[in-house]
Amino acid sequence: MTLADGRPRRSACQSDQALDLVLATVSVIARDGLRGLTTQAVAREAGVSDEGVLHSVGSTDALVDAALRYALDKSASVFADIAAGSSLDHFVEHLTDLVARDPDLQVFQYELMLESRRTPRLDPHVKLLYATYIEATSQALTRLGITADEDLTLLVYSAIEGFIMHQLIAKDRPATERAIGRLCRILSTAR
Repeated sequence: MTLADGRPRRSACQSDQALDLVLATVSVIARDGLRGLTTQAVAREAGVSDEGVLHSVGSTDALVDAALRYALDKSASVFADIAAGSSLDHFVEHLTDLVARDPDLQVFQYELMLESRRTPRLDPHVKLLYATYIEATSQALTRLGITADEDLTLLVYSAIEGFIMHQLIAKDRPATERAIGRLCRILSTAR
């Protein structure tokens, strides 16, 4: 059995079903926005009944919370991989792969970042996500031998966000890679 997007469906064990619902939530929000999130939409995406969704999580708020935790864990892991690299080339490769690997996760995060301006309940989650990205960026720069003060870290993080958005919208990975390469050349002078 597969999810609506062709991903293999996991066994019926509770944690696997919860992950399926989280992945379905990410997909629905990436495709339809937060306002398109319903238990029915998640059920369709995950290939389960509406009652199954409600029984597992209880509400769309709980789905969003779980999906945000998933995004935070997944993103922290990606940035840890980037920080573990020892070269600017490694940095470039991981950043471009970030979007190619899971574009829905990136769109999902942007949707929630924007929605947090209208929905105060999301604000602490989004601020934590943002702080995690800033910290991971600082660690990656330090690992690369670059002294990263708050301003440089914010500059690089903002550039990364711009690259990710560009790749999501323009779908032009070579242009994104060239721009990241330029950033890396600039950063190499900051060592």
